[in-house]
Amino acid sequence: MNDNTRDRSTNWADALRRPWTALCAVAAVVLGPAAHTASALMQANAAPLRHAPGPHRRL
Repeated sequence: MNDNTRDRSTNWADALRRPWTALCAVAAVVLGPAAHTASALMQANAAPLRHAPGPHRRL
């Protein structure tokens, strides 16, 4: 293994140990599904209502 490869792997290891890296990873895991759910709810709310007859409607 040459020095360049060893330096790169050391840089990655150092980056993974930094608290900001861990914080960003946690934020991505938590906020990713929340954003997807919010988007799905907004699409559902924007859909036109279906006018189905009620269960107690007399003809």
